[in-house]
Amino acid sequence: MTPANSLPSAKLPLAEVQPGARLTAAVLDADGQVLMSIGSILTETALQQLARHGVAVVAIEAQRNEAELKAARDALHRRIEHLFRRCELEGDSGAQTLFKAVLDYRLEALR
Repeated sequence: MTPANSLPSAKLPLAEVQPGARLTAAVLDADGQVLMSIGSILTETALQQLARHGVAVVAIEAQRNEAELKAARDALHRRIEHLFRRCELEGDSGAQTLFKAVLDYRLEALR
């Protein structure tokens, strides 16, 4: 399962991957066992463990520049507004609270 806002994938040698990168494909060992699942965030410890397992290359999300991130945030905001188009979003309504929660949750995936 890929995230709804998935980025283009880049396959990089493990030595070039920085902590904080998100996997776009599961990492398997030589026996086909899953070491890390898709969507996992790579930490320094995880990178060291993958190296110990002999992993040479991983698929991670490509990085976006600030203009691409702004465009993605704007498009996401418009999409969520469209989904809530028949709801009263003014004032202190439950729909407004839900709208904000959904928007915040989806925006978090873009970071």
